[in-house]
Amino acid sequence: MIHAPGAEAGHRRSRADKPVLVRCQVRSSGGKIVVFTALPLEYRAVRARMENLQRVDHEAGTIFERGHVPGTAWEVYLARVGQGNQAAAILTERAIGMIRPEAVFFTGIAGALKHDVALGDVVVATRVFAYHGGKQEEKFKPRPEMWQASHRLEQVAGYVALDAQWADELLSEGREVPEVHFKPIAAGEAVVNASMSALQVLLDEHYNGVAAIETEGAGFAGAASMAGQVPALVIRGISDRADGSKQHTDSGGFQRIAAESAAAMTIAVIRALTSPGGAEAEPSNPQIVASTPSSVAGLPDSEKLKEPLPVVWRRTLLPSWSSEGATLEVHLIPECSVRLPMRQMNQLKDGLVSAGRSEAVFTTTEAVSRVLEADFAAAFVRDPNRGGSVGLAISQAGQRSCWEPLPRPSHIPVLDPEYTQKRIAHLLRLLLRLHAVPQTRYAPALGIDPAEFLTVMSLDTARTSHRATLARGGGGGPVHVLPDEVWDAATIDAAVPTIAEELTLRLMQHFQAPGDRRLF
Repeated sequence: MIHAPGAEAGHRRSRADKPVLVRCQVRSSGGKIVVFTALPLEYRAVRARMENLQRVDHEAGTIFERGHVPGTAWEVYLARVGQGNQAAAILTERAIGMIRPEAVFFTGIAGALKHDVALGDVVVATRVFAYHGGKQEEKFKPRPEMWQASHRLEQVAGYVALDAQWADELLSEGREVPEVHFKPIAAGEAVVNASMSALQVLLDEHYNGVAAIETEGAGFAGAASMAGQVPALVIRGISDRADGSKQHTDSGGFQRIAAESAAAMTIAVIRALTSPGGAEAEPSNPQIVASTPSSVAGLPDSEKLKEPLPVVWRRTLLPSWSSEGATLEVHLIPECSVRLPMRQMNQLKDGLVSAGRSEAVFTTTEAVSRVLEADFAAAFVRDPNRGGSVGLAISQAGQRSCWEPLPRPSHIPVLDPEYTQKRIAHLLRLLLRLHAVPQTRYAPALGIDPAEFLTVMSLDTARTSHRATLARGGGGGPVHVLPDEVWDAATIDAAVPTIAEELTLRLMQHFQAPGDRRLF
């Protein structure tokens, strides 16, 4: 059976490991961000996570507090706009005109419209619908407006959410890290608190895909769009279920919990943005510019195998296509081969799609191909925009596999050791959750295929560099880290960061002495 993340308490991660966050650059280097809230408790939740606050008054009377998010150079302006889309639109436009920010956020609470979105969870709005627009004839005909989330901000939010410890430092002690959902929301002028109201029927009939409902996002998103397409993102914590139980959930403290969840996610995204001023200067020697991760300490005891376990590599499962770029593949090979019945393999074929979407391997809008062969099941997407294919597979013998293209911020795939280590850790956790199997030990394996055309450097440098050195041109064939050490699943799960570091170091050994250092 495939488990959705967070479906069981055991899937919540410990607070032992600090997340390593990718940096995402927004617009030019002005260094200012505005965060809006509607309610006082939402405002306080954000304010508590800022420092060095000073009052700033707009000439029209709006009061902002200017401060910093610890550990960043961003100058963050915080404002409370009150409830309603009109107020949100006016003050968003006012703030953009006065402050000229690089990005704007709206954070606060919302009601859930989906059963799989729990109280306290976070919804990052991929789209915002203004659902009240329409034409009333014999039957109301909706004419909604819709605003898409900023692609860059949504991407960095998605990357932050990949690490199960993203909010460890931001939530009060004892709070579990909430689940994060990337789904559309609806924004209108009414607070919904009835399960069978006419408004609920309208939302269910015409906006069935939305996950939450609130009363400011449409005004905010519309104003940001009109003000020169300022990058904007709405982040909401779920405080009630919009079904008549609001009084009960409010009295149970879920407004505060939801506000803190949304504030924590907003602060985590701001932390993950490139520092104002742009990326670091390009180093003078561009050949190998990214340092490998630090040496491994505390690698759990393993059994070294006399010879590596056999691996079915991705190219054997699904032959690559001509335009495919360098692709990272991660596998878990069972020490004792199992034989999964075809009935279970058929179920896994569909379950792989659900698991891939919940873990952001596939987006919610991508058409995912499904394959069921005699010896494996797979789900994958071939996307030229991402430079190749991304997918998941399970063999009938119990091998679990996943793969994704190396990032390509410019014209050539980039192997960034720190980023790669983090992706390996995430993919190992994903593979461990794919399905329940008899107790056995596993050996991890890695590969990069094709491996002849890529460069080794940090992603921040690659985004601004006009030069790249071919790291392994003429090196011949794919690069493999073979499965020659075994651990039980519980040990791997408890030591994922350390094992990922060891695997990354072994992977990088193949790129220490490139065979062909052509400069591009």
